[in-house]
Amino acid sequence: MAKKWILLGLHIASLCLLILGLTENMLEIDISKRLIINISLFNEKRSVLGTLQSLLGSSNYLPFILIFLFGLVVPFAKSIIIFYLLLAKNPLHKYYTWISAINKWAMADVFAISIFVAFLGANSMKNTTAALEPGFYFFTAYVIFSGIISVYIGKLIKKPLIFKA
Repeated sequence: MAKKWILLGLHIASLCLLILGLTENMLEIDISKRLIINISLFNEKRSVLGTLQSLLGSSNYLPFILIFLFGLVVPFAKSIIIFYLLLAKNPLHKYYTWISAINKWAMADVFAISIFVAFLGANSMKNTTAALEPGFYFFTAYVIFSGIISVYIGKLIKKPLIFKA
């Protein structure tokens, strides 16, 4: 029973990390040109929610839907199921397999790596610098916590969750 409470605490912490990861800036990109003085041509910081607003405002519906679905809907759906599994007295077994399926399609880890690749790519361009912001680290921590919680829920029920590629 104590393990469930520890997992519940970790899950609440992971939700806090997810919310911070979505609301805090993830990446800052600065494009400057050195003439007589250093002139900033472009400087922008973006959070996931800020990016979603921008995509929706500029009618980029497909990327908006993908980021909204895999960055918000799937993680929060997974969270609801985890709360159910941890708090219900006799949770239905099918929900354990749902967590495994959601882990397969969550793509939060892919999203975090994509931000990091964008960071590396921007830093390699002339006159461009990129900086990872706190939101990236919060989101990455959420991905790690979420994965650990899923594994331990599987161990708690004595049936490992299978992560298929």
